[in-house]
Amino acid sequence: MHIKKLLDGVIGVMFANRVELNSTMLRFGEYYESAKFRGKIFTLHEFKKWYIKNSVGGKKTGKFTYYHDWSGFNIPSHILKPFYDGKFDPLSDKEKEFLKKFKKYKGKYYIIAVYRGMDSSSQMHEIAHALFYTNRFYRNHVLKILKDINPEVKKQIFGYLKKYVYNKSIWMDEMHAYILTGLKHSEKHGVNVVKLIHIRKSLEETFFKYYN
Repeated sequence: MHIKKLLDGVIGVMFANRVELNSTMLRFGEYYESAKFRGKIFTLHEFKKWYIKNSVGGKKTGKFTYYHDWSGFNIPSHILKPFYDGKFDPLSDKEKEFLKKFKKYKGKYYIIAVYRGMDSSSQMHEIAHALFYTNRFYRNHVLKILKDINPEVKKQIFGYLKKYVYNKSIWMDEMHAYILTGLKHSEKHGVNVVKLIHIRKSLEETFFKYYN
């Protein structure tokens, strides 16, 4: 697990591989963005039982596919507080190690977690989340762009995000990141991406204006 500063107020964590990333970050990430567990204290067993029944991979295979389903995580630092406070007792060894790495950081910051060898578009996806959360000028610009999305296409995207069990409170952020970096993936799930080409172009211009 390698940690370094990426932007002002943004800290990056690099894991050795995808399984290490997902098995370490599961409860941190789902406490922040899960459709079921956002803001709730839960055990790994509770999450696994729910995920098998509700996730795309779980419904398809009947198995717990989480450790191979995701490519990156993004969380604000306040998400760590209930873990430090002992509310998620018992912590796994991986969670303990992760928390130990961040004890020295003070104030508000944002964490991006990825794995070595992941593709550049996935890294861009996570950085976009960080900018959306930490930079109000970027966020306001993005929200203005998203207002121009065709209502029917927006409905398709929201259906896609619901399918992937994202909490409704972060749909706008996720929508911007997926349009920016994942149109091919969205198209596979019924999103009319042709009507999003001009939106993506505007989002790309905005992204590189603020990330340089």
